Amino acid sequence: MLLLAQKEQGYITNEAVEYVANYLELNSSEVDSILSFYTLLRRKPVGKYHIMICTNLSCLLMGSDEIEACVKRKLGINLGEVTPDGMFSAIEFECLASCTTAPVMQVNGEFYENLDVKKTEEILDTLRKQQ
Repeated sequence: MLLLAQKEQGYITNEAVEYVANYLELNSSEVDSILSFYTLLRRKPVGKYHIMICTNLSCLLMGSDEIEACVKRKLGINLGEVTPDGMFSAIEFECLASCTTAPVMQVNGEFYENLDVKKTEEILDTLRKQQ
């Protein structure tokens, strides 16, 4: 239910939390605790292109910290923020389950694998041109 609400609104509103809680006969705090546990669920709006950078061990060993630094530098935001134009947001994600192609990131559900800084910059430039 929460994923459906997020799909429709782009994030999970307070009203959606209340609705789900009432429907499932739970306290809203119980539903809210689910939101705080899963990074896939969002409580605030994200950019048109929402970037999830994998930071699990395989990706970290293969340079995900460099990918993260590149994204932050190129977009001028910190993780958890949205660019002023609303085009991009980025978060750290514990595991995207693509360890054999590390480092990886996802943009709106699409995987980008075997990344390096140059490839990451090219991806971000291409996405910016698609506005």
